[in-house]
Amino acid sequence: MKRYWRLYRPHYAATRKLAIPVIIAQIGQITVGIADNMMIGQLGKTELAAAAFANTLFSLPLIFGMGFAMAITPLVGKANDSDHKHELASLKHGALLANSLLALLLTGSCVVLYFAMPQMQQPDNILLQSQNYFSIIASSIIPLMLFLSGKQVAEGLSNTKLAMRITIGANIINIIGNYLLIFGKFGAPELGLAGAGWSTLFSRLFMAICMLLIINKTAQLKATIYQINFRQISRSCTKIVKLGLPMGLHILSEASAFILAGIMMGWISETGLAAHQIVISLSTFGFMLYQGIGVSTTIRISQFSARQVPSLIKNASQASVQIAIIMVFIISSVFIALRHILPQLFTDDKEVIALASQMIVILVIFQIFDAVQIIYSSILRGMADATIPGLLTFISYFLIAIPFSYWAAFVGGYAEIGIWLGFPVGLGICAFLFHIRIHLLHKRLARLSI
Repeated sequence: MKRYWRLYRPHYAATRKLAIPVIIAQIGQITVGIADNMMIGQLGKTELAAAAFANTLFSLPLIFGMGFAMAITPLVGKANDSDHKHELASLKHGALLANSLLALLLTGSCVVLYFAMPQMQQPDNILLQSQNYFSIIASSIIPLMLFLSGKQVAEGLSNTKLAMRITIGANIINIIGNYLLIFGKFGAPELGLAGAGWSTLFSRLFMAICMLLIINKTAQLKATIYQINFRQISRSCTKIVKLGLPMGLHILSEASAFILAGIMMGWISETGLAAHQIVISLSTFGFMLYQGIGVSTTIRISQFSARQVPSLIKNASQASVQIAIIMVFIISSVFIALRHILPQLFTDDKEVIALASQMIVILVIFQIFDAVQIIYSSILRGMADATIPGLLTFISYFLIAIPFSYWAAFVGGYAEIGIWLGFPVGLGICAFLFHIRIHLLHKRLARLSI
């Protein structure tokens, strides 16, 4: 046991140091998301369902953009550990260029989704509110992508605190804005659901402005500024796009099971859609904690990849998986113990509370698979391996999880609960396939190092 502890203790400490600022920021972000739903829930079940539908659709471009931006971190991490300062400078500018161009494309996709909303067979009483809310939050995609360009560069340099501080400030602005604009407090207009959308937009503008102003004044980043030309920036932008597109598709495929589940839930009942939104909010709490460990894992694996030391990559990978599993048992214990109480924080509708309590049980079942596949995908991302994982994710969710959810709900007769049964199936298969991929990459690295 002592030998085991000595082997992994340095990795536990290093992963924890990088992950804590990310987790703090993620917890703050989740708290705001939960606060959003709690405040919107006070307006009524219809408003909560309308927000669920709009947020589900907006998740499509949002998640793809976040996945695309994640490609920046391993490229910066590898260049930084190799001490290629000239390349770091071009990567920083290339990240801003790549994310700006993608933001414009994602805005166009939001316009398409807006006009497609009436054809998605959702309840008529939520459609107008959903469209109004969606049009506002869709405007936040550009400032969010600008923020992410700086965030991922900073994290590649092992600076996870900068994004944490900015995100916490934005969260405070969002909560205050919700209170003022949803309910019309202190002379502010009472905008209802639209007020929550405007508050989200203002907080993301704040994030983008702060990141762009601060990033060039950060000592760790100032050291990377060298004289570079547009060709070098363009080359860095191309690197990010080549790695970012499969990563974006990877993350999008993973999230599609949840996104399409929300749409299918609307085909069954408004109650199911409201319950789905509540439990998704709770599941995001665990997801973001595991994602915090995943971010630190990507940073460390990208640095070890630059050194080409297979043993360090393997040990760091195993340490991150062990941390995530411990977190799963703690979080799942809380969820299962409070499954009848947590939904009451969002609504007093007894039907929604009862259905959400059943969904929480399924949430607890798939937490272990979710945590492990998040860490595995972070390991692969740190090794700049994106194309094959993207294909494995597509198979797990589009070819297995989503069809299984549809069958369980509409053929098997399990209705709303049936949709959620596809999640543990897809996540479990994805985690298993990622494990095989990582094992093969470790064997390849070991052969090359001989």
